Amino acid sequence: MADPIVVPDRLNMTTWFLDDRVAEGLGDKTAVIHRSGTRTYRELVAGSCRVTNLLRELGIRIEERVLLLLLDTPEFVEAYFGVLRAGAVAVPANTWLASNDYAYYLEYARPRAVIIDAEVWPAFAPVWKDAPYTDHVIVLDRSGGRAPEGTVDYVREVGRQSPDAHTEPTWRDDFSTWLSSSGSTGFPKCVMHMHHDFVWNTIAYAQRTLGLQATDVTLAAPKLFFGYALASNMLFPFSVGGTCVLADERLEAAGYLDLIERHRVTQFVTVPTNIAKLVSLEDDRRRDLSSLHSLVSAGEALPPRLYRDFKQRYGVEIYDGIGSAEMFHVYITNRPGDVKEGSLGRIVEGYRHRLIDDRGKDVASGEIGTLVIEGPSAGAGYWRMRDKSRETFWGDAVKGGDKFFVDADGYFWYCGRGDDMLKCSGVYVSPVEVENCLIGHPAVREAGVVGWRDEAGLEKAMAYVELADGHEASPALAEDIIGHCRAHIAAYKAPRRIEFVRELPRTDTGKIKRGELRKLAGDRV
Repeated sequence: MADPIVVPDRLNMTTWFLDDRVAEGLGDKTAVIHRSGTRTYRELVAGSCRVTNLLRELGIRIEERVLLLLLDTPEFVEAYFGVLRAGAVAVPANTWLASNDYAYYLEYARPRAVIIDAEVWPAFAPVWKDAPYTDHVIVLDRSGGRAPEGTVDYVREVGRQSPDAHTEPTWRDDFSTWLSSSGSTGFPKCVMHMHHDFVWNTIAYAQRTLGLQATDVTLAAPKLFFGYALASNMLFPFSVGGTCVLADERLEAAGYLDLIERHRVTQFVTVPTNIAKLVSLEDDRRRDLSSLHSLVSAGEALPPRLYRDFKQRYGVEIYDGIGSAEMFHVYITNRPGDVKEGSLGRIVEGYRHRLIDDRGKDVASGEIGTLVIEGPSAGAGYWRMRDKSRETFWGDAVKGGDKFFVDADGYFWYCGRGDDMLKCSGVYVSPVEVENCLIGHPAVREAGVVGWRDEAGLEKAMAYVELADGHEASPALAEDIIGHCRAHIAAYKAPRRIEFVRELPRTDTGKIKRGELRKLAGDRV
């Protein structure tokens, strides 16, 4: 067992993740690679100090929120750490949203300031003047254009600031970042995290479990406004003096391989949907991916067939795991030298778990239960959502909706969300198990399984299927796919209906929107 992780009482994340690299003599090492150029650790420190000085000049004080609507560029890094250096709270938000979503954030998070990329401005412009609590909007136009009237020009105003700034001596229990919780319907919930949470998980997961080193170069398919990528493709590599590759554009699957090849990426951070696209690429030209030692996958469970197909095609190990905005990052994972295909791996040391039934009682060994995960990186709750916070956060424990069972060797097997579980023939059925079986059929690229009521009112499984290239939808193919399932899993678990779709509905993080599939299933009964 490793030594306990001790996080100092006086802590500002900016010092721990960024400034300390300069103090260690890594100031001239490349920290960020972007198509616009590179940034060293010393340059990032100076850039973040300039942002801090501007925020203070505008009157932003400790604990006040700053909404970040920035693309994955070096300026995101400088702005994020500039906010934290000032003792303020960073609120990264999705840059692909609509105007009404931004209006929600402006009222819900109550940011005193917003830092926004000009490319996001068109969706933000209709609502910013009605923001009840926001005094300053700082617009970053990387093309050199002028900021809109009434806003602050990021390039001009940050550029005239001093590259030195006093770092607010925050405590480990001061709030640093609010992460938006994904996977729920409606508007997002902001999880309030402290400086402590990020440092603790970085040591436990990135350093001790994955073994990230200064020689690592990371790249992520998700964007930095997701907590998953904020850590995996910025905080984690910075903590050990590594390098991250940032891509502000939305890339096709082959584009990630290009970046891996060009920048000698060692660890690619992605989601199962993107892995499926990489596996199905028709481009067979030889690529030099010899630098890549691993993929980190999260967001949803990785089907075993995808794991095998990717590893066979690219020769790269995948560390599949699960985390959440509520717990900041990954707490169960496969890891170097310890991968069990199809499972989500074992618990990260320092975390604890329970599996409970609907009455809150621990389930018997090997049975399916709802996961309660406990650890020092748990958020303090959801902003302005008392009842939901009490329901989800139990001290340092978080009760989600994910169903698991744990095998005799301590590996966790994902069974779906609680509201996704089916009860067929009186027995709980995991939609993930059925989906993994479906993907084993050569005609099936991806599948989403939900329940529907038959003529007798009994719940049965039905599947929405994306076909692989070269296959056409037909009743005969549907029957063949159903037969395949009956041959590989218990008959009561096999889907009774197949619906072919061109594309499954997904969230921005790549998760299947089962709520939409359930609505479709209800409409077609």
